[in-house]
Amino acid sequence: MKYYILFFLSIFTFSFAQELKDAEIELVHIKSKPKIATILKRVNKQLLKKTDTTSFVFTLRQINLKNSDTIINRNEEQIIKITNFNNTFSKKNVIENKDNWFTNFKEIFKAYTSDESPIGWLSGFPIRKNLTTAELDFFIHPNGYEFTREWLDDDELVVTFESKGFYKGNFIVDKNYNLLQLNYETQEPYPFFYSSEENIGKNHKFTSNWIYQREKVAMNFEIVKNKMVLKSLSIEEKLRDFTFKRFDEKGVTFTDVNQFYTNIKLVNKKFSKE
Repeated sequence: MKYYILFFLSIFTFSFAQELKDAEIELVHIKSKPKIATILKRVNKQLLKKTDTTSFVFTLRQINLKNSDTIINRNEEQIIKITNFNNTFSKKNVIENKDNWFTNFKEIFKAYTSDESPIGWLSGFPIRKNLTTAELDFFIHPNGYEFTREWLDDDELVVTFESKGFYKGNFIVDKNYNLLQLNYETQEPYPFFYSSEENIGKNHKFTSNWIYQREKVAMNFEIVKNKMVLKSLSIEEKLRDFTFKRFDEKGVTFTDVNQFYTNIKLVNKKFSKE
């Protein structure tokens, strides 16, 4: 009987020790989550310091609607060089003004001067805003957002963010805090106002204001030698009640109200077949 008891105790002790060992092994593999402030600081550093500055050829597809009419339908190639993701980039068309889209656009808005024209808000600004990635609202005003973070496979970290009534989205970084993906969109419409720097009497020379009814963005990156390369950028915007007013010393002299829709897709040709 003594031998049976010793045998049972031996088996129980071994089993208990093995469970402790397994528990220790599991604990070793639990990763701590970096603080949100640390993540944002490191991501900002990478956006400013770790950008591949090679010039890449991108396919640009862009559609713009004024009310229900198509005013831009572009399908062309652009050479884009990004020095950093803080509004330091250059771009030019491989073939300038292909299909005379810019000429047609100017004809549609011939009542506007070049300074007044909505073309910048519909074409240039959406791209410039998102290539100034480091200055996007959720990166520079984190106190207005709720964040979560979780480890994925392959040492990747996904961070979700949400600001009530404004943006929600997520981004994924690698172990070096390089951006791999970024997605965000509006939860509710929000207003935007712009005015000329020049005044005429007590009035601005002109003002423009509208409602961002929809704003949805997706960015994807490739990491090459620990530097970020933009693979693709997709932008969808709906500008509701875009109201333009021109003034003189006495008041409003011209008013124009429109609804605008923008859809832009930039795809890096080097990675488009992957």
